[in-house]
Parts: sequence; structure tokens; C-alpha cells
Amino acid sequence: MEDRKSNARIAWDEFIRKFSLCKENELEYAPLLQTMSGTAESVVGSLPLSKETGQESDDDRKNTSGEIAAVSPRTTVIGENVEISGNCKINGDIEVYGVINGDVSAGGKISVFGKITGNLSGASIFLSAADVKGSVTTEGTVELDSASNLSEGKIVARNIISNGNTSCDMEISEIARFHSSAHVTGDIRTVRISIDEGAVIKGSIISE
Repeated sequence: MEDRKSNARIAWDEFIRKFSLCKENELEYAPLLQTMSGTAESVVGSLPLSKETGQESDDDRKNTSGEIAAVSPRTTVIGENVEISGNCKINGDIEVYGVINGDVSAGGKISVFGKITGNLSGASIFLSAADVKGSVTTEGTVELDSASNLSEGKIVARNIISNGNTSCDMEISEIARFHSSAHVTGDIRTVRISIDEGAVIKGSIISE
């Protein structure tokens, strides 16, 4: 029986290899949130799943204490009942519904629906009913809705589209747009600016 199973498995593996249906980069990944020992920094990684069971293999499970495998681009979600103390580094996108006390760095988009006390750095930043205390840095766009607050830092971005409250200086390399509910306290340095009727700006505006 064992020989029959082994031979069948060998034949199946040969079939898979022949038609290139089992490439390493097509494995499914299970996200893993782990805090590395000796640092307060939270690192999001991923572990490959076993082909037969969809579970972590023994070898993969052993690796979690040392290295974390490369992260596949995907969205990491911090739930509304979750509170994290420490810095977070994400390769893909992140959505924060809970609380993070620490810096957040992402290779993709950072969407905040909760509260962050720390600096944000990502491909783009979106705040919805969010409270962020810290600096924001992105090569893309920062967007705030009318229920969001951003304070105690500096905004460095290509664009900003704000309908919320910001209490910080800004350096915008392309265009700054402030809609009717926007309330700004701080100096704005930008190439172009658009201010809708009703928006409040308390600070200097330098257009370069």
C-alpha cells in the first residue's frame, strides 16, 4: 500500500512538473504577525502553506523563530479591537481599524479608520474618521475625510486632498486641495493650491 501511494505521488509530481503547474511563486501564503525578539518593532511576514494540507509545514514552523519569509503583496488588517504598541513594517497595503502606538511603514497604501500615534510612511495615505498624531510621508497622495484629524507632525507628499482637520506644516510637491470642511493650522508650501469656499486656513501659503 505504501509503495502504491509513493508511486502515485511520484507520477503526480512528474505530471505537475511537466505542465509547470507548481511554481514556487504561485504558492498561497498565510500572513503572520510576529514581534522579533530584542526589538519593539512588529514585522508582518508570511509563511508558505503545505501543498497537500494547506497548513504550515514543520520546516516552515521552525523558521518563525528566526527569519520570516518574503511578504507577498496583500492587505494586512488591524482589527478594531486590536491595540499594538511598537513599530509596524508592511510590504503591501495595511488597513488600521484599531489602535497603533508606534510608526507605520508600508510599501503600499496605508488606510486608517482608527487611531495611530506615530509617523506614517507609505505609497499613499487615506484617513477616514481617523485620528493620527505624527508626521506623514508619501510619494503619492494624502487624503482625509471630514471626520479625520492629523496633528503633531509634518506632511510631505505629492498631493493632499483634505476635507478634515490638519494641525501641521505641509510640503506638497504638486497640488494641495482643501474642500469646504477642511480646517488647516500650519504653513503650506506647494506648487499649486485649490481652496473651496468654507475651508479655513490658519498659516502662511507659499506657492512655488
